[in-house]
Amino acid sequence: MTPTRAMVVGIDLHNIRDGGGMNYIRNLLEAADPVADRFAEIHLFGAAKVLDAFPDRPWIIKHAYSELERSLWARLRFVARRLPTEFKAAGCDILYCPGGIAFGNIHPYVTISRNMLPFRSEFWRMYPRFSLERLRLQLLRWRNTATFVDADGMIYLSDTARTIISAALRRQPPRVAVIPHGVDHGRFSGVPRTSAPDPGAPIAIVYPSRLEPYKHQLEVIAAFSAVMDEFALASLTFCGPANPPYRQQVEEAMGRVDPSGTRLRYVGEVPNADLPALYADSDLLLFASSCENLPNILIEAMACGIPICCSSRSPMPEIAQDACVYFDPTQSDQIATAIRDVLRNRAATLTRSHAAMTLAADYSWAKTARRTFALIADTASNAASS
Repeated sequence: MTPTRAMVVGIDLHNIRDGGGMNYIRNLLEAADPVADRFAEIHLFGAAKVLDAFPDRPWIIKHAYSELERSLWARLRFVARRLPTEFKAAGCDILYCPGGIAFGNIHPYVTISRNMLPFRSEFWRMYPRFSLERLRLQLLRWRNTATFVDADGMIYLSDTARTIISAALRRQPPRVAVIPHGVDHGRFSGVPRTSAPDPGAPIAIVYPSRLEPYKHQLEVIAAFSAVMDEFALASLTFCGPANPPYRQQVEEAMGRVDPSGTRLRYVGEVPNADLPALYADSDLLLFASSCENLPNILIEAMACGIPICCSSRSPMPEIAQDACVYFDPTQSDQIATAIRDVLRNRAATLTRSHAAMTLAADYSWAKTARRTFALIADTASNAASS
């Protein structure tokens, strides 16, 4: 790429198939601007059904491949053998790998770390030693590390992620930035609440997150058991996809605490489109994870102004600062104390929910796009001049 020519960016979507990865790329492309972001074209390399979910723009060129509709090994062969040729034929100057996995000798490339768990091996013991989950985490750790070490540019989502993951790399990429995801304020917003939850009225508590051991739903159930007599009209709903063995433990614990099933519920995964309504209809959000990179759930809830009880593990305090009540997620008594604090101290709770909305306003997809493409452009220019 010459200094006078706008760059042509390729985006490798071989392992972007659903969920958070799809939302990330969709929001990034919708906020992208060729003039502000110094690119001429963006070429997307992915499966047809994945590409269909992204916006159509004159400067977005979609390349669909049947191999990427098949097995993991077919997709990996595509990346190793065919993608370098397709990348060159499209005239791309740089490749962006948002799935955190790159190989095939394409340079320069920028990647991003979106999954913290492979780099927090202390949490792996929550899964059976010879389980597929442990094997998956070990393979991700190996492949992510190789990708990050060889990258020309690297994006972290939080300062916490940068500190932990960079310490595991024997080589640091030449270009590095901390760029958090944005929030769709058109969907995740709310009128500042005029009152905090009333302990004597029905209280809808929600914990929207995947059921996994490190999300500590079992500890949350124990905490709710300790406060449910005091707050006799409170209910707690879990929602999100689930690790099947852990789901069984969660449902068994709910059955012991609430045999009638009237105050504790697990409703499965809630579509992303329905989350704003979920937050609007809830009085308190619990977030008890002990291992996160950048918790979108937390930021989206902050933007909606819902009172929050939150895990004290980083990066949560980095994001929410003084806008929620914190607890040790491994200690059910601390979770119960935090719930009591929020529901008893209504004036302080209202002040925190307003502060959360102010903090969340700083997370925008426009800002994320500007900073992301700035790093990509700087990386491409540096590679061209070296």
